[in-house]
Amino acid sequence: MQIIIKVLKGQDCNLEVTPATTIYEVKQEIEKRLGIAVGSQKILILGRTLNDDQPISAYPNIKDGTKLNLIVIKQDIKDIIHRSFRKYYNETQSATLTKEFMLDFEKKLKGFSLDDIERLSDHIV
Repeated sequence: MQIIIKVLKGQDCNLEVTPATTIYEVKQEIEKRLGIAVGSQKILILGRTLNDDQPISAYPNIKDGTKLNLIVIKQDIKDIIHRSFRKYYNETQSATLTKEFMLDFEKKLKGFSLDDIERLSDHIV
């Protein structure tokens, strides 16, 4: 069956799925086609968030031609760093590296004065 993914303030995406296809697999296909990371996706039907672990068949309102809404969630720096580590390391290693990175980042950030932060932001912009 075919479903339509409606990206809020974006394009639509048609996907071919089976009743056994999980929501996570749908998200993976969206990532391939639209470049939106799985972790940034929230899929809704009738205002209800769909669970990654569930197959399409768990949602009786999803039929051929059903439109599902996709909300793109803005990620914070921790999610971005974790996703970057996952390209090169397994999940456990990535989680450990992300935790260590964030601790080091926060420690260094606390050492900045407001003047340091202002100079940095002026330089970036």
